[in-house]
Amino acid sequence: MNVTEFHQNIEQVWAKIEEQLEAQDCDVDCDTQGSVFSITFQDRSQVVINKQEPLLELWLASRVGGFHFRYQNNNWTSNDGKDFWACLEEACAAHGEIVHFS
Repeated sequence: MNVTEFHQNIEQVWAKIEEQLEAQDCDVDCDTQGSVFSITFQDRSQVVINKQEPLLELWLASRVGGFHFRYQNNNWTSNDGKDFWACLEEACAAHGEIVHFS
């Protein structure tokens, strides 16, 4: 994946997150500032997802912890084999919102 493809892929990820949160009536606010996408929950806690262009990685931070993902085999996967979408679902649940991205 080159840098252009990386940015296009991340934009698709962020769009899917917003679409699914809205479609499932989650009480959250989404915001993008540069390379950082934030989901703010009713209690003002956040899940932060940011793109790391130099590494071509997607990072996720929440109450559950921090994870780094690389795009492999058409999926964002962490070094220890965790799926990005599953981690995001777990993170949202830890912040009080049950949402499904798959």
